[in-house]
Amino acid sequence: MRISIIKGDITRLRVDAIVNAANPMLGGGGGVDGAIHAAAGPKLEEECRRILRRERMGGLPTGEAIITPGYDLPAKYVIHTVGPVYGRDDLALLGNCYVNSLRIAEENNCTSIAFPSISTGSYGVPVQTAVKIVSRTLYGYAANVIMNTVLVLHSDRDYSIYCGEFGGASVET
Repeated sequence: MRISIIKGDITRLRVDAIVNAANPMLGGGGGVDGAIHAAAGPKLEEECRRILRRERMGGLPTGEAIITPGYDLPAKYVIHTVGPVYGRDDLALLGNCYVNSLRIAEENNCTSIAFPSISTGSYGVPVQTAVKIVSRTLYGYAANVIMNTVLVLHSDRDYSIYCGEFGGASVET
């Protein structure tokens, strides 16, 4: 698996799947979640509501993931995962977000996937804490199908922290 780190807009990437740092109701909130819903168009929210109704879910549990079409995005799929809230949830669930998203991507024959920095925005997980979990999880995941993983950061500070942890903007595992 090749891991690349970029500063940019995840909604503009031409990859097989982008990961949405979703809220449990999959309704498009702020930050990455709102940006993905806005860029994908109204069909994404309709699909998320259908999934919750069909599965009789009161919300997507923390650490779990589901997949939808990308609709108006350049990515074929959106994988929605709910990260842990700092100080409330077990941070091990952050690793589950990445593993479950990768597993679903492989089940759908995705060869490329892009992740935001899950839970480091409004959910309050410090970036320095999150990146250690992310690197340990990605280096420990034996990808069978996924060849390219892109970590997409929004700020210069977060980009610098991720590059420091991974040893640069592009690494092979």
